[in-house]
Amino acid sequence: MNQGAWRRHAWWVGIPATVAGFGAWAALADDKTGWTVVSAAAAGVVGGFGPTVADRLAAKRETRRQREDALRGVTSAELPESVAWLLHPGQAVVDFIGRGWVLRQLESWTTDFDTVAVRLLTGAGGVGKTRLAREFAGRLPGWRCEWIHAGAEEQTAALITSGGVPSRLLVVVDYAETRDRAGVAALVCAAQRATGVRVRVLLIARGAGLWWETLSAAYPQQAQLLDALTGRSQVVQLPARIEESEPDEIVALAAGEFAAHLALPVPAVEERDRPADTPVLRLHAEALLAVLDGEPRHGRYDVLTEVLGHEARYWRFAARRAGLLTADDPASDALLRQVVGVAALLGADGPDEVAGLVRRVPALVAAEQERVARYAAWLADLYPAADGTGLGVVQPDLLAEALVVRVLRDYPAADRARVFTGLTVAQAVRALTVLGRARTHQADAAALIEVALGVDVPRMVEAVLQVGVQFPGVFTPGAVRLLADADIDLDWAQWTAERVPYPSMELGRLAVALTTRIVAGFTPDTPREVHARWMSTHSIRLAEIGRRAEALTASQEAVCLRRELTITNRDAHLPDLAKSLNNHANRLTEAGQHTEALTTSHEAVNLYRQLTTNRDPHLPYIAKSLNNHANRLTEAGQHTEALTTSHEAVNLYRQLTTTNRDAHLPDLANSLWNIGYVGLIADSVTEEAIALTAEGVCYFDELAAAYPAAFEERRQAARRTLDELHRAAGGAEVNENLRDAEG
Repeated sequence: MNQGAWRRHAWWVGIPATVAGFGAWAALADDKTGWTVVSAAAAGVVGGFGPTVADRLAAKRETRRQREDALRGVTSAELPESVAWLLHPGQAVVDFIGRGWVLRQLESWTTDFDTVAVRLLTGAGGVGKTRLAREFAGRLPGWRCEWIHAGAEEQTAALITSGGVPSRLLVVVDYAETRDRAGVAALVCAAQRATGVRVRVLLIARGAGLWWETLSAAYPQQAQLLDALTGRSQVVQLPARIEESEPDEIVALAAGEFAAHLALPVPAVEERDRPADTPVLRLHAEALLAVLDGEPRHGRYDVLTEVLGHEARYWRFAARRAGLLTADDPASDALLRQVVGVAALLGADGPDEVAGLVRRVPALVAAEQERVARYAAWLADLYPAADGTGLGVVQPDLLAEALVVRVLRDYPAADRARVFTGLTVAQAVRALTVLGRARTHQADAAALIEVALGVDVPRMVEAVLQVGVQFPGVFTPGAVRLLADADIDLDWAQWTAERVPYPSMELGRLAVALTTRIVAGFTPDTPREVHARWMSTHSIRLAEIGRRAEALTASQEAVCLRRELTITNRDAHLPDLAKSLNNHANRLTEAGQHTEALTTSHEAVNLYRQLTTNRDPHLPYIAKSLNNHANRLTEAGQHTEALTTSHEAVNLYRQLTTTNRDAHLPDLANSLWNIGYVGLIADSVTEEAIALTAEGVCYFDELAAAYPAAFEERRQAARRTLDELHRAAGGAEVNENLRDAEG
């Protein structure tokens, strides 16, 4: 009995509670069957009479199989299988070889109880990341492995947090850089905090760029933990070269196994100078071509293009079976290629979107509905979707990317633009992702990106917000340039600007492009509070990208607008004026105007002190403002005032930690450390300063133990300050007090 049949039988005869528990995982996993999804909902019903129903179904299946066997004798042969599918990592036609050092490293990771729960496996397209992950998962006896489909990250995190998981669980997230960042962050945190079970999360991506380094920004409630978990030490870089075998050996081995699978003769493999860093997918594709052609190819050729040529036969035979073609016709072949290529570019989440894909092909724009429906059905049947939903596309990814670029490159400009017109955000995200990945091996992809961005600027900007961090410097500059002159709606610009994360090294310029259009679009009828809010945001965004002079001007205007608002309703607008003054003090400091910055900071603090109603929501801002003001007083040599203000900030942070310790403990530690620092500068070392600094060091010790990457450097700096305080005090009594405070 094969594995799929065993699972279906177990569904009927197993204990319903057990089935229901594992059904929750089936609903999240990529490799699920229809029966396992049903089991999640129906386990409580079938336990009592399952065997009887199972026997009946088994008998029906056997009768159906006998009928099908009889029909095979009189019907035409089955469609030729997809040759591209033979290269899919899930098919495992070619035996896995090499990568011993990576497998040992990952296996050690699963057995180490004290290690970080996440690893990021990276490598260029076609080097075998997914295949290695499958091999690794198969080598873990006693572990359950689940491949989580897109959109299930937060649900999986909740399941881990609830404890409803096996005792040893490996969660694999392919295309991690394309997933919802907050969901991935939540999943990583849940795995790290899991108790009583061992959970490991293996992320797979083409690179560990900004999306990985700034993951904490997408999940601020656990930012410190994520900063500790997403360091370079958690990244496993998979090179193209397989050290245990030479490229010639890999091609020869793959040719033999492809030939055995296809029942074809094993061809001779030409020995030639293949670069050692050729991706294994290209080596396997070369071997597959040799088997299909019956002989090795000579001269220069692109293996991906040639494999797609063979794959076109599969499309053609399937189209004939569907009644779309009646004879071989180069124009028909081109039409099929275009339909498959557009599908690989945009994807689809339902029948309506599949039909929409078909109509994006020039020859089918005005086709009658019945013809479109037949092409849509043909397209949906070509490839299985990875998660059992949506539309599957040609695989592996390098083939899909090569096909997309070829189809778009061959289109006239008007037809190319039509492909990108009227997309959903999800389709725009997928299109940019495919083209962004194709840049590394398809020279024409960069020009196609410019076309895509310019067709529907607002929609593409929304997509860039999701994919820009995955591809630093690829999409954002073009989007910024196009936003300067695009016809955009002011309400849309405000809605979009609010969604740009702050801070963001990659998307900061996009935010400025949006806020520039927003503030330039205001009229005399624009409410002043709206004008003030966006002018303040514009100032902060300008400062973020280093345009300090413009930021200072915008900040001054925001302050003026909010002063006017407080005249008519002081209580309502006082907190916003204080925030604007605090921000303006920062801009003045950046401009080197320290005296003016101190004056402005002092005004902000005084305004915050005047808040008497609904004060609690503003406490974090008040504490931050006090901290900033204390630093400016220190720089100005007003040490007594600086210490007084620092104590006030400490008291507020103590209050905040009673309601949310995780969020505010780092700020409390910094404020306590600041008191010792100011005491050293002021040559005013007291027992109180030492005790408070020691308390701050204790907090840094706690934070660094949990999040070393985020806090170890600050812990050491605070401890050096404490040591200097002790030396400055120079007394045994103080030293004893210090030990008491630390212990």
